[in-house]
Amino acid sequence: MICPHCNANLLRKQRGGRRCSTCKREFALEPKESPLGLHDIRMRKLAERLGDGRALRYTSLQLWYAAGRKKVSDPLREFQRARFGLGSAIVVVAIILMVLRVASPAVVIPLGVLILVLATVGIGAAKPWFLSRATVRMPGLYSNFRRDVVGRWISVYGGPPPGSVDEGQVWPPAVDRPRFAVLCPDRSVLACLAANNVSQTWSMALSGRIDQLPPDVPVIVLHDASMPGIAMAGKARAALGSRAVVVGLSPRAVLANASALRLRDPRPQPQDTEFLHGEPLSAAEIEWLAEGWWSPIAAIPPAKLLMVLERAVERIEDAADPDRRRAREVGFLTWPTR
Repeated sequence: MICPHCNANLLRKQRGGRRCSTCKREFALEPKESPLGLHDIRMRKLAERLGDGRALRYTSLQLWYAAGRKKVSDPLREFQRARFGLGSAIVVVAIILMVLRVASPAVVIPLGVLILVLATVGIGAAKPWFLSRATVRMPGLYSNFRRDVVGRWISVYGGPPPGSVDEGQVWPPAVDRPRFAVLCPDRSVLACLAANNVSQTWSMALSGRIDQLPPDVPVIVLHDASMPGIAMAGKARAALGSRAVVVGLSPRAVLANASALRLRDPRPQPQDTEFLHGEPLSAAEIEWLAEGWWSPIAAIPPAKLLMVLERAVERIEDAADPDRRRAREVGFLTWPTR
C-alpha cells in the first residue's frame, strides 16, 4: 500500500495500527481489513471520479456502490471455483490413500478417475440449478461501510470524503412556484440532486411520494431497474397521466451496458404486478426481472443523473414549444433546405 501522506510503499508489517512506519502519520483505511479493499488513495480517486472534475456532490450510498461494484460476486466464477475445488479434493484424497498405502494404486487410480468423472458430470448437471438460485449482492453491508469507512475517514481527517454528503442529513429544499418536479423513491438520489442544486437551477421540486408532488407541473420519474421500480413507474403514469415523464433506469439499459451494476435476489418479494403490464417491457426484460435481477439507480454517478435530468427538461420544454422542437430537429450547423 502507498502511504497517502508521504507516498512510501508500505508492506503489511510496516503499517501496523494504521500508521505509516516512514512518516509516522495515521491513515484511515487498511485494504486488508476491508471487504472492498479500500485504502485512502483509492478513496480519493473514487471521490474525484464521482465529482467528475466539477466538484459535484455525491452521497455515501453512491460512494458505496462505486467502491464495491468491482467486488460484486460472480455466480459463474463461484461455480467454477467450487468445481475446481471438488476436483482438487478428489485428487488429493487419492494421493493420500496411495502414500499411506491404504489401497494399492491399481485400485485407487481407476476408482479416483471414476469418481472424478462422475463428480464432473454431476456438477455440470447442477450448474443451471446453482446459477438459477445464486445471490448477487454487494460485499458487506452498507451500515458497515458507513461505520468502518466513512466514520473512520471522518475520525482521521476531520470530515467526510471530499464531496460526499450524508443522504440522511440533506433534505430537498422548498421551491416556490416550481416549473418541474422529480419523483424518486430513493432517498439517496434525491439528496444527490438537492446537493447539486437542481432545485435552484431548474425550479424543480423533489419528492419521494406521489401525494407530495406539486400540482400541474411535469413530473420526471426516476426509479431502479427492478420489479418495485417498474411498478412505481406504472403507478406514477396512472396517477399523473401525461404529466409523468418516466426516465428511470430500465432493464433494457442495464442489459445493454456491460459495466452496469447487476444485483440479484433469487427470491424476490411478491410485488403488485397490476402496473407492470402497461410498461413497455420486452420478453427479455420481464424474464430478467422475474429471475430476481435488479440494478439500483443510486449506483449511477451524479454526472449521469444530472445529464438524464437535463435531457428530460429539454424534452418537456420541446414538447411545450413547437419552435424549439423544430429548431432542435434542424440542429446546429445544419443548412436549411428550400
